Amino acid sequence: MIATAVISPGNGLHERDPILPPSESECWELTLRIVRSEHFSKSKFLPKFLLYICDRELKGMTDAITEQQIGVQVFNRPEDYNPGDDNIVRNYAGQLRKRLDLYFAREGANEPIRITIPRGGYVPFFQTQEIPTASDIVQSQDQAHPKQSHNEDRSEEAEEEPTVEPAASIQSTRDGMMFLLGSGLCSVLFCTMFILYTHFYSLWLPKQAHPDPLWSELFSKDRDTFIVPADSGLGILQNLTEAQTTLADYISGKYLTEVHSQKIDSSNLDDLRTQRYTSVADVNIIARLSRLPESVPDRSVIRFARDLRMEDLQDGNAILLGAIHTDPWVDLLQKQLNFQFVCESHVNHCSIINSHPLKGEKTVYDNESQQLSHQTYGVVAFISNLNRTGKILLIEGLNMAATQAAADTLMDGVRMRPIIQQATQPDGSVGPFELLVETTSVDAAALPSRIVAARFEH
Repeated sequence: MIATAVISPGNGLHERDPILPPSESECWELTLRIVRSEHFSKSKFLPKFLLYICDRELKGMTDAITEQQIGVQVFNRPEDYNPGDDNIVRNYAGQLRKRLDLYFAREGANEPIRITIPRGGYVPFFQTQEIPTASDIVQSQDQAHPKQSHNEDRSEEAEEEPTVEPAASIQSTRDGMMFLLGSGLCSVLFCTMFILYTHFYSLWLPKQAHPDPLWSELFSKDRDTFIVPADSGLGILQNLTEAQTTLADYISGKYLTEVHSQKIDSSNLDDLRTQRYTSVADVNIIARLSRLPESVPDRSVIRFARDLRMEDLQDGNAILLGAIHTDPWVDLLQKQLNFQFVCESHVNHCSIINSHPLKGEKTVYDNESQQLSHQTYGVVAFISNLNRTGKILLIEGLNMAATQAAADTLMDGVRMRPIIQQATQPDGSVGPFELLVETTSVDAAALPSRIVAARFEH
């Protein structure tokens, strides 16, 4: 809203012509000055927030200045996100109001227009305010303290006599100068010691590693990263019913309402339908992901596979854990991969198919036995999301130990360095790649693993 501030005659200034409302161009130029100021330039979202609401206000599109639309347009939230569950807009609005107050109190103290955002909404208010000129200030001072006549000034000047500074005053001045000199020397000494301390202390600090290019692409301040643990309850249901669940049935929830099995009673069946179970291996992987230096906590969302939506994989980044028998979404993604999971009705009867085996590689990789100690396999796959606007990482295994081994391989910087180098594209980004990982499962725990096959897309 554009408005004019009224200055009452009682402010001690002379009356002027009425102040004209600011033009749209003046308001927009002010907005640009604010977002370039030191109070805004270092923030990622505050300039975007202010530009969005001011643009919509000046274009008469105040209907678009809602918490929902700000979340979508400024903070890259999905169209159907619920502001009641995600208060990012309200939090940033509070910061925006504080930064505006700081700007107009300091750098923009002499701006003829002021922007305010009244609480309870997000529509900006442009207010014209008259800035006192130097002549205004002089005139107001003259009105408060009228000048004496010319003759009175001359008589006062004539009566002035040069004064002799008393000895005590001279001594006081000398003491003050010595104090200032001492303070200055102390300040110089302190600064020198601080610089030397900072320099030598920094020599003992470990050098900060360069950000990992793979994790830097997966964790971004510009979009959400969905971390999806396996749906272990789904694996149990399929095991008991000896029937596989399709992605369509999983999305619609049909597999929960039409499950029938003589091997499970109704109460336990209802428990599997309503509860969300996952593996300890996946929980540990999520904990490790959260501790990565490249992780962005504000944009990392743990989303259970049952709650995932197609749009999450279309435009967001995602990390999917488990395999096809505990996450049907994998079936949608792995069709573009060389190493694909195929399961029979029983969850323990899964294999990894090598679609195009190279020399020395097998066509099928599966659990070598059902003993407590046996060879098993996992897959790491880094691909584009469905709309090719972000990245998806698959960390899969034929069992829990294999999934753990795949994650261990992925987070081993030494082993991954040559993989990332080979996957790096000319523009510096990490291109799609797949790894087949072999490990030994001992009582569902993984021993050290090795990469037995790899694929790269260039």
